Amino acid sequence: MSDYNFLMESRLSPAQFRVLNHISRIAAEQGLNLYLAGGAVRDLTFGQRTVRDLDFVVGGNPQKVLPHLVPATKRRAKAGQRRINLSDPAPLEIEHLRFDRAMQSAEFTFTNGVRGELASARNEVYSKPGRRPAITPAAIFEDLKRRDFSVDAMAVSLHPNSRGLLLDPTNGGADVENRELRVLHSRSFVEDPSRIYRLLRLGLRLGFKPSERTKQYLDSALENRAWERMDPEQEGRELRAILREENVGQVLKMFAHRGLLAGLDRKLARIRIPYDRLTRIRSALRIAPDADPILLNFHCLAEKFSAGYRKRLAGKVILHKGEIDLVFTFDREARKLARLLASSKAALSSQV
Repeated sequence: MSDYNFLMESRLSPAQFRVLNHISRIAAEQGLNLYLAGGAVRDLTFGQRTVRDLDFVVGGNPQKVLPHLVPATKRRAKAGQRRINLSDPAPLEIEHLRFDRAMQSAEFTFTNGVRGELASARNEVYSKPGRRPAITPAAIFEDLKRRDFSVDAMAVSLHPNSRGLLLDPTNGGADVENRELRVLHSRSFVEDPSRIYRLLRLGLRLGFKPSERTKQYLDSALENRAWERMDPEQEGRELRAILREENVGQVLKMFAHRGLLAGLDRKLARIRIPYDRLTRIRSALRIAPDADPILLNFHCLAEKFSAGYRKRLAGKVILHKGEIDLVFTFDREARKLARLLASSKAALSSQV
């Protein structure tokens, strides 16, 4: 059995490991059980080079933890009121925090670039395909069993008394070893059609194949065009995830081949996707890993849309207003530079 304490310390980035310990300490002080769950545990188990996000599940009310993750702006306002010890590491600060009261979950980004989510352990009941589920509090095992795929239904305890203990009620570890994506419920793709996109994305990124039963459920959902029933929140969440993929162009090409682009946004299916430029952005991100792939890829993908439609799409895909403003500032500066270069070229031509 894997030593998850060792895996967390050795495979998470130093910034991620620091955030994990920070949130673990806060939860323990509040008397709450905390777990690292989902994709992070899957990637640690599989031996991925990098873990993209830290997804935490808390047994109880996440709002007991959130007040202690004070936004950076509020912390900076108090900075002048205390003496600063230059030997201390930079304080951990939240740059963005978005709380979804209905789902009892919060998406966060720390100033050191670490992204993640903190959610309460819950059950979900879908009243209608493609609609948000009603949630009720649940124990961690029930939370894991209601998830999409077995490989995402694992958790590691972060409580001081059981830290490193793996919880795997659906045998997801064996599926990771077999490189197989196994859906946990027969109506999974119908209830939440965004899982269609997630299955295909994960398969491409990790090299995993769907199980035979999962393939049958997928084919049935595609035949019934379940992807047409995603709500705007699901569309935005999935587009955001696509724009963070290492090979955005290949993912979009796969969806275009299957006729699924319209499920993400109706106009995406009508434009010519700039695959070559997306490939160049991928190369640039390897040189500048701190650049935000969502903003760069969004600008490239949405460039041909009208300003009004681009703004509407940005509101769906990009979570924070400051980042939306950044996209349009970048857009204006890029056009200004293009005009400047064009005029310079014309001036040089006239001198020849």
